[in-house]
Amino acid sequence: MPAPVRSGVLVAAAVIALAAVSAAQAPPVNTLRVDLFAARDGVSVDDLRQDELQLLEDGVPQAIDSFEHVVVAPGGPRSRVFVVFLDTYHTVIEDETSSRVPLVRLLDRLLDRDDLVALATPELAAADVTFRRKGEVLSDLMQADWSWARRGSRRAPGSKEALYDQCFDSTHAADRARGAEMKARWREETTLNALDDLVEHLATLREERKAILTVSDGWQLFTPNRTLGEPDDERSSKSDRLRRSGDRGSVQGSPATPVMRVECEADRRRLAMLDNSPHLRELTENANRATVSFYSLYAPEVTVPVQGASRAVPEVDHAEARTDSLRLLAESTDGLTVLKRTAIEEALPRIVADASSYYLVTYRSTNTKLDGRFRTLSARVTRSGVKVRLRRGYRGLTSDELLSARRAPGTMRAGVNPLAVPVTPRDARRPFRIRTSSWAAPDGGTFWIVGELDYRTRQELDWTAGAKADIVVLGADGSELVSQTLAVQPADGAFALRVPDRGAVQPGEYAVQVQLRPDANDTLVLTDTARVAVKASRSEELGAPVVWRRGPSTGPRHLQTADARFSRSERLRLELPTTMSGSAAARLLDRAGQPLQVPVQVSDRPDDSGQFRWIVADATLAPLAPGQYTIEVTLGAQRQTFELVLVP
Repeated sequence: MPAPVRSGVLVAAAVIALAAVSAAQAPPVNTLRVDLFAARDGVSVDDLRQDELQLLEDGVPQAIDSFEHVVVAPGGPRSRVFVVFLDTYHTVIEDETSSRVPLVRLLDRLLDRDDLVALATPELAAADVTFRRKGEVLSDLMQADWSWARRGSRRAPGSKEALYDQCFDSTHAADRARGAEMKARWREETTLNALDDLVEHLATLREERKAILTVSDGWQLFTPNRTLGEPDDERSSKSDRLRRSGDRGSVQGSPATPVMRVECEADRRRLAMLDNSPHLRELTENANRATVSFYSLYAPEVTVPVQGASRAVPEVDHAEARTDSLRLLAESTDGLTVLKRTAIEEALPRIVADASSYYLVTYRSTNTKLDGRFRTLSARVTRSGVKVRLRRGYRGLTSDELLSARRAPGTMRAGVNPLAVPVTPRDARRPFRIRTSSWAAPDGGTFWIVGELDYRTRQELDWTAGAKADIVVLGADGSELVSQTLAVQPADGAFALRVPDRGAVQPGEYAVQVQLRPDANDTLVLTDTARVAVKASRSEELGAPVVWRRGPSTGPRHLQTADARFSRSERLRLELPTTMSGSAAARLLDRAGQPLQVPVQVSDRPDDSGQFRWIVADATLAPLAPGQYTIEVTLGAQRQTFELVLVP
């Protein structure tokens, strides 16, 4: 007789297989799956046809690629997927065994033996969440030792709170209040981040509906607190701070070291600027894209120790805001909120029905903009009396998210994970930047990518031998348009690429990522990303300018540049693509938009491809004082501008 096999192992293997299939057959990122429910007079309609449904995104009808009625029944080929998220940072459930009994009873009634069920906490890494059968999960929930809740944790549970206790003296009221608020803010941020990770992980497992049962007291949703972020010297004298720093051992047994103080101060400034309301909304929008629904269970009600007993809700700070956050989480993801114990009986059938029978619709969005904006979903049916319920909508991707979501393997250097490379901060002094320019024509569009290493960075030893620029361009659907490596000469510190080198690209939005590596140090990397919009054009247009500079750093040549900062010793050249006929004009404007008596010379030249010509505008910057200026180029009714900064 063969040795018995634990069912949990089989379930985990099945989930892993699902994830592998999903990764291998990943659809374009603008392909969306929507789960919806049809009913007439409160009774489910199980025979709806695709030709009876019209799906709309922001009011625009969408073409449906696939339409399936998903039915999950005991013993069937499909299993329902539930994750029970126990918010250990905002409940007493881990500390009070008595509060787990009613929750276990509730889950026992809700879950079926064939369901895939997992337990998650803010301290458990999403990748370590394990799906098993109901009995094993409920057994874990009743264990006195909850070490499983921290397996694979990347957050070092409790360490931040202990640090704050050491940094903020409990014998001083102001410090005590500051430390308490920092801990509360850290807990809320950590919990929302954990839910983000969980949603992202579930999105890779299967395309069907997934349910997260969130057991929590809710969240205050902290907003920026300038008082918390004020420097210490605005609250107390230096001598008082030094005196207090010697008393830090009263809480944890040892005073905070200078290194700890630096970390505490950095955390205090960061936590003071938290704004978690947008974070929660973004979480729900990402959940909708991943076909994840939240069912919020208000812990003070669903963990009443005695079955059938009446109990007042315990005093909780900002109780109304906390319940509102749970309600928002559920209602925005087509879920349900249970705020009263008396509502459990009504909620259980709805949760079971939602996970057991629904329609799964797949469509490719006609909105290819990489703007990260919310898109509203709605539906209409032609069958009389039938109403459809579906999610409110989802948030579109940004160019950075597109690059992260659909980075094609093998197109960057071996061993390099583009998601692990930090994006260079967007400030005027960043060492590397890219600039894009686009042009639209009736038969398609073209755009140019220019990257430039800052002149001072170019002088550093690592960069004096030259560099390599790894360039990736993705379409809005995640398809790869360009993957190319260019050599960057040390004397130039810049590179340029036309996309495509011949012909045209279709109108739409494109994401560009460039990683720059010095030849002398392959471990050093600078990164920048950009979004390029190529609009559909029914007539001839004047394209956006490609920018060139000439000066002491370039010698007698003009070099393309991505930097809008210039010095008085340089010349500036703009080149604008067009197929329009006629003569162009250009002028230099001050910060207020008034024309200056500084001439801008205009000429033109044909492009090597023969597809268009370049309008060329040259300006000498020596007569100007430091400040902000604009060069305006016009051709017929078309107008393009370039803003520059003249630095001392």
